[in-house]
Amino acid sequence: MKKKLQEWSGVLSTAYPTASSPYWRSLPIRRMKSLLAGVFFSASVVGFAFDLLQLPLPPLGRGFFWPLVLGGSATGLLLTRIRRVPIFLISIVVLVWIVGGLSGLGWYGEGWLTYPISLVLAPSPIPQTLRVRILFDAIGIWLGVTLGFRLLLSFVTREGLAAVRMQTELSLAHGIQATLVPTLSFETPSFEVYGKSIPSTEMGGDLIDVIESDGSLLAYVADISGHGLPAGQLMGMLKAALRVSLQFHQQPVALLESADRVLPAVKEPDMYATLALLYFDSSAQAEYALAGHVPILHYRHRSGDTARLSMEQFPLGLIPGGRYASQRVSYSPRDLFLLLTDGITEVVNERDEEFGLARLERLLSQHAAQPLSRIWELVMREIKQHGVQQDDQSLLLLRVRE
Repeated sequence: MKKKLQEWSGVLSTAYPTASSPYWRSLPIRRMKSLLAGVFFSASVVGFAFDLLQLPLPPLGRGFFWPLVLGGSATGLLLTRIRRVPIFLISIVVLVWIVGGLSGLGWYGEGWLTYPISLVLAPSPIPQTLRVRILFDAIGIWLGVTLGFRLLLSFVTREGLAAVRMQTELSLAHGIQATLVPTLSFETPSFEVYGKSIPSTEMGGDLIDVIESDGSLLAYVADISGHGLPAGQLMGMLKAALRVSLQFHQQPVALLESADRVLPAVKEPDMYATLALLYFDSSAQAEYALAGHVPILHYRHRSGDTARLSMEQFPLGLIPGGRYASQRVSYSPRDLFLLLTDGITEVVNERDEEFGLARLERLLSQHAAQPLSRIWELVMREIKQHGVQQDDQSLLLLRVRE
């Protein structure tokens, strides 16, 4: 019981804004209008309850005197508590109270000099049982409003701040996602490219990127373990590392090995990244490499079939100092390459069947001549019809132009 009382006391003690909090101390008063208004009207309810206790007497200020006095006093006390200003704000309220009584502002001839006397001498025209009930209800109103307001402030102070932090993180994550993983849609004399990523949360872990450099083209899709800001930070670091390495004319294998050496020092221990990349130079072959990633699909226009480009290699950052390799594949005009993440292939239907790569191969064969954006829409529509999205879904399409 004692522990429970201490917990309740702690909750109530944190419920009220104080000058000891840097937030309340620095918050401008103009931004506290809603809070001050809430305090005023909550305290005014107690004023109405106090006026109810004096039913035998004529109402002061047509019943508005007590609500105004108590509402103003509570608001002044709050400002005094937050700003640690002198108590003169409360003194002013008391002074107005007294002056109002001396000047007869109590209405109906009741000033503060005569009002206390009337409390004693005025007859009670209402039955005793009704008076007891009014007293009970008035005290209940006062206790309920006071305790309820304190608990409400406690909730806002504790859970409300947590919600604000979470919303701030989500908003920040959404901004990072939009910056790091924009929709890709452009053409070069040799290639058409279209790609888009759909995160499962505000901040996903998928990364798609295409980089042109000195006549070469690098396209890759990466899948960062986890979600949220840690995944977003690692995405940014991986994207920067690959772009910087490419500026120094590193080849695909060197790109992967550089990223594998850099990532362990800038990530949490249990995080890693899988990646699939395609590198095109002036030759008639594309170089590809995968690090623990889903195979790349290569639709070959001349034969009308689809090949899976896969390699068994460790993800980036999982085991420091790993060695990587790449392979080369010939391509022809109107060939189509598809890079994706496992958030697409692992979508399951009601029979617990995964979407898989075979369906993607069939879709490529059927719609290879369509614009890339249309192929992307058709694929994603089929995936959505197959099952519910559980993970980030990224799809990057690259077509060789004639």
